[in-house]
Amino acid sequence: MAALFVKSLHIPVCVNNIPDQITRPPCQRRILRQKNMRRNCYKYLMLVISLLLSSAPLFAFQEGRGTIRGTITTSGHAPAGFVTVVLKNTKKVAFTGEDGTFTMRNVPAGNYEIAVSLVGHVTRSRAVTVTAGGTARVDLQLEISDQQLQEVVVNGRNNRFANKETEGIARLPIKNIENPQVYSVIGKDLIKEQVTTDVAEAFRNIPGVMTMKAGGGSAGAMSRGFSTFANVRNGLNTGAIGPEDPVNLERIEAIKGPSATLFGSLKPSYGGVLNYITKKPFETFRGEVAFTGGSWELSRITADINTPLNAEKTVLVRTTASFQAENSFQDRGYARSYSFAPSIVYKASERLTFSLEYERVGQKWSAPPLSWVIGPNVKAKSFAEVELPHGRNIIGNSVYNQNTINSVFAHAQYRISDKWTSNTHYAVSEGYYDRFQYIVFSWQTDSTLARQISFFMPDKFGNTQLQQNFNGDFKIGSFRNRMVIGLDYSRDYSRLNRTPYAQYNYDTVNMRGAIPTIDVTALDAWGAKLPWTATRSIRNVYSAYVSDVVDLTPNLLVMLSLRLDHNVNEGNYNANTGKTSGAYEQTTLSPKFGIVYQPVKDKVALFANYMNGFQNLPPTVQTPGGTPEPLKPQRANQLEGGVKLELFDGKLSSTLSYYDIQVENSTYLRPDNPAVTIQDGTQRSKGFEVEVIANPLPGLNIVAGYGNNENRFTKASLAVEGKLATWAPEHIGNLWISYRLVNGPAKGLGFGAGGNYVGDSWFDTGNTFTLPGYTLVNATVFYDHARYSLNLKLNNLLNEEYWNTNTMAQKTRNIAASVALKF
Repeated sequence: MAALFVKSLHIPVCVNNIPDQITRPPCQRRILRQKNMRRNCYKYLMLVISLLLSSAPLFAFQEGRGTIRGTITTSGHAPAGFVTVVLKNTKKVAFTGEDGTFTMRNVPAGNYEIAVSLVGHVTRSRAVTVTAGGTARVDLQLEISDQQLQEVVVNGRNNRFANKETEGIARLPIKNIENPQVYSVIGKDLIKEQVTTDVAEAFRNIPGVMTMKAGGGSAGAMSRGFSTFANVRNGLNTGAIGPEDPVNLERIEAIKGPSATLFGSLKPSYGGVLNYITKKPFETFRGEVAFTGGSWELSRITADINTPLNAEKTVLVRTTASFQAENSFQDRGYARSYSFAPSIVYKASERLTFSLEYERVGQKWSAPPLSWVIGPNVKAKSFAEVELPHGRNIIGNSVYNQNTINSVFAHAQYRISDKWTSNTHYAVSEGYYDRFQYIVFSWQTDSTLARQISFFMPDKFGNTQLQQNFNGDFKIGSFRNRMVIGLDYSRDYSRLNRTPYAQYNYDTVNMRGAIPTIDVTALDAWGAKLPWTATRSIRNVYSAYVSDVVDLTPNLLVMLSLRLDHNVNEGNYNANTGKTSGAYEQTTLSPKFGIVYQPVKDKVALFANYMNGFQNLPPTVQTPGGTPEPLKPQRANQLEGGVKLELFDGKLSSTLSYYDIQVENSTYLRPDNPAVTIQDGTQRSKGFEVEVIANPLPGLNIVAGYGNNENRFTKASLAVEGKLATWAPEHIGNLWISYRLVNGPAKGLGFGAGGNYVGDSWFDTGNTFTLPGYTLVNATVFYDHARYSLNLKLNNLLNEEYWNTNTMAQKTRNIAASVALKF
């Protein structure tokens, strides 16, 4: 049985395996010799870090501060999650997690009183003594049952959608108002209230973001004028180009701007990073099973079950799963997907905790159009003007795509001292395309369309990552330092078996008449005649980074960060020819700086940042008749400033910012000699964003945002110089308002409404053809009880006909109803 499970993971024992019959080219042998030298360099770095770790705590323990940790439970001894813990006569406040635990750091030595208060219930308090460099333990039991607490949490929490406290953004425990970066957090409460069945739908709540969808099935976003489809998971890269099901998401962290200093260059775009935070096990038995049905035969089943495995609650298990089937709103089309994600936590001691997660996702869907060509005889200037019936499928059901992704994530956390913690992460993610067709539609006239199809069937792709972080919170002199020191190794690879890129000119159809389905039999017969090529590409990235947040005064702090990144691209190996091309190495520094001044402590913050992103570029010919030469890394440098507000006891959380992103070292072909590449291109993306999350009245919650952007090529080829970037709307807005009854016999009953506005954008680089904008209006009615929940969602009430950036037609008016049982 175990063997079958391991086999199903498809995890390679070693991604370096190369068949004996394949002889390594000289460039690969050189790279292997250089790896030994890099290993010695990393041994030296580890020695330096060890010295830092041994010295920094000495400074920390000289200061008269300590830590308070504890657990809050209900009258039934269940963990009391999401309650507020206050240190009386101070400004110290903490919130318990799902497991009921809380931590207060950097507490001055002395005698205090800890208190937990819930509206309508008895306040519990206990005396506590904090010693310098020590940890005080406080455990409290509330006079409230587990079910009563759930009702208080569900119905009585104020600004339910404003929880931005996370260590994932800066890899440090700093609050939003202390962070000079701009970010948004979409939590599971909002995802659930909006009956989200596709993670891309959750992106609509991020200010200035337009949702996108990749042909491979992954959700993407256009942020600050730049698109991204490859997101990160719990801060780690994954090679998976596929779906992430909402059932396994605790929250989505949208980090704005180029973020290579902490997240590297493999996945993030210059517009930002989308970080999926998955659900984790906790110390009580709970579960939820839900069914969602809706328009076009939508059928979705989800489960989320958590339980401890022993009486000591040191071994915890949580499993989420989903299955979803849906037909298209068009006359043809379908999609099927599933996910399965078990996770386990083992608390080996008070200091050491291990966790292991596995995730398998798969999907099969009728192939969508992935590329469009606007021919010279087309007179229309927009997709709204050509004869493209929104409700008609122009491919059919016989051509489909199918992929599977397996991922394993391991984490070990060790508390070295009260000031230093070690976090070791390992991730391996591998995906397969069982079948994939690349479909190109070429407009011949306003009403005739040529259908062209290409095979694109990679065999395997993936990523392996090992990351070590040391986190410290200590003082040097009178200055508090919160620091992360990290080492990171990441390996991207693909092993492909495919045909050369070739288009099959299937037919030309008149959009005013019948549209025959594409015959997959003829397509396969054509593909069988093409020669197949086995190729392999591998990229290794070795990085070290450090980030330090220094409190210069209680109201003024600075962030100083730097990354050293060494990229080793082993090139593309062709098994048919035995040759490798495109191998190169490149070393890059990526700095980041930030400053925050709080004129009103913990309420108003003025901030500014400089953030950096970069992309490694392969060698290319840069002089007439020459050979490929190294290129400089392409860089994006962001300057940003703004204000963050946390007012009225947390009832108003808002961020306003202006940014300017300058891209340099872009490449383009020389006009008089297309065989030569020029690297002096520049691009500028600038704009401003506003986010407001408010709770003006009990039970009333508002999430609103607006983004304005202009992304223009300032120096480039003649065809695009001075033009705006494609798929980058100038205006993007979002709004969601919900009201929930917090008292009376109908408490838990709620209503929600809102929508999105996306302005027009350019579809082509020449800025002659428009992708029309759209306005969406949605509404929901829900009832949330401690033991069950009901939800009815109406989407696209205006019945808007619109297309996304891949010009895939999007859903018209539809309905979804959900029922969930909790235990």
